[in-house]
Amino acid sequence: MGLAYGQADTLWSLDRCMDHAIRYNLEVKRQELMLQSTDQNHRQSKLDLLPNLNGMIEHQLGSGRILDRGTYEWKNANVSQGDLGLQSDLTLFDGLQGFNNMKMNRATYMMNKESLDAMQDNVTLRVMMGYLDLLRNQELAEVARKKVEVTRYQVERMERLVEVGNESRGKLLEVNAQLSAEKLSLTQAINTRELARLNLMHIMNLTDRPDFEIENPVLPDPSSVEIPQLDSVFLYAVNNLPQVRSAEYGIESQERYLAMQKGQRSPRLYARGIFYSNYSDGLINPRNPDPYNSEMDYPLNQQITDNQYKQVSMGLQFPFFNRWQVQTNINKAKIDLQDAEYQYNIVVLELQQSIQQYHAEALAAMDNYASALESVTNSDEAYRFADERFKVGTGTALELQEARNKLYMSTSDMITSKYMLIFYTKILDFYMGREIEF
Repeated sequence: MGLAYGQADTLWSLDRCMDHAIRYNLEVKRQELMLQSTDQNHRQSKLDLLPNLNGMIEHQLGSGRILDRGTYEWKNANVSQGDLGLQSDLTLFDGLQGFNNMKMNRATYMMNKESLDAMQDNVTLRVMMGYLDLLRNQELAEVARKKVEVTRYQVERMERLVEVGNESRGKLLEVNAQLSAEKLSLTQAINTRELARLNLMHIMNLTDRPDFEIENPVLPDPSSVEIPQLDSVFLYAVNNLPQVRSAEYGIESQERYLAMQKGQRSPRLYARGIFYSNYSDGLINPRNPDPYNSEMDYPLNQQITDNQYKQVSMGLQFPFFNRWQVQTNINKAKIDLQDAEYQYNIVVLELQQSIQQYHAEALAAMDNYASALESVTNSDEAYRFADERFKVGTGTALELQEARNKLYMSTSDMITSKYMLIFYTKILDFYMGREIEF
């Protein structure tokens, strides 16, 4: 799937990636369908409180012994007759089953709505993780590329020194070997970057954009990043995150379901209205002065008018014994309610554990970044010193390579710790209700 964009709009921002991922994520679409289905259930549960109205019409063709509808005598005849009518039923009281069913369906709808929000949040966090991972690997690939450029410059310089006889060919071979190793590192860094790009595209369900490129936003300075307090993050999250609210609505839904099952113990009070009529080709028009010598037709509409029957009734049904089905349903509803409470506790516990882990990871990333930054400074000075020694002939190519590798590794560690710090602090900010933006 994909969207059509102009040539000037080739770079994907984080917001654009998130919007696309949420829009085309199939799990989100399925949850949206489930939400629509539960909305229909909620709507129907409201309408179920209204009276119903059903019509009936039936026409019969018969031959043989039949009850004459006019004289109520049995006779042998061929008959063409029919019945028609309307019936309406209204439940006046049934232990509040209809009311609790409506409340249960509303809670189920809200539970699915919050689940949809939680799913969208999960997609958002996955996109942010993939986006930052791609940025990190792009930066690492650029460091590897610069490392190759520096080594290539040293190879060119060594070639000139060998030509004039100031250096041996053995040193040139050593530097060439270093260049080959660093080209391999660059190739590996590029492959890792492309895998990160592909992973982000998969999260976004984007498969038809070979020119996919992301923006390079201005990231916050890791040295100025503030990590929120653990208790404040958890307190806000447990009161506001949709997965927690979804579990709360799950409990409410099961409570209403239990109340609905208990309502089956109650008698059912109902009202019923009936309007009925019939017709037959064997009926004699009562307006005929001589019914036994019929000469007057009996029109169908007149028969329906003459044979009308209206009834309004009320009834009360008592559930005496239903093979213990009502009590079984109540017991199962209690089990489902306890399970919903356990699910809520699991959600809260997993949320607490996740926040604790993210908070610990953020603190560790902050320490790692400070250490890596110091290591980069020291490694850079060591590399410059080794490079000067190599240029004046007092240092070996192996020493220069070791210094360069240490600088590369410390730079890579610094880049990784930087993105890890930004990622975990952004997650904590997200749990605090703040927008994810750079």
